[in-house]
Amino acid sequence: MNPDQLKAYKRDKSKKFNAHLRDLRLKEKKRISDNQPDQQPDQQPDNTIDKQDELSLQDVMDIFETLDTKLDLIQTKLETIMENKLYETLDTKMDLIDNKLESIIETKLETKLETNTLLPQPSIFFA
Repeated sequence: MNPDQLKAYKRDKSKKFNAHLRDLRLKEKKRISDNQPDQQPDQQPDNTIDKQDELSLQDVMDIFETLDTKLDLIQTKLETIMENKLYETLDTKMDLIDNKLESIIETKLETKLETNTLLPQPSIFFA
């Protein structure tokens, strides 16, 4: 599976999972609301916390899964950026190495040609 297919697969699974969690959260809220009798405002004790300020376990799980999904997306983007930067850096370094090698080879070749042409030619003169 290539990286793009893997990303699409993860996104699809994450969407399905989040939809399932939302469904479970709604069912839990409905169950809780069905089990609680209607309370009159004057019957509510003073030491209780407003229900709006409380987070249910399902709410916490939903927040956690949302954050986990976002973290996965950020991690995937970071990996993609790092891979691209690594490939760019490697390409640049390889180009520099190629240029250096070509320069060294040309210099050595020129030096070798110069030394070969400067060698004394055998003479045919006999004494």
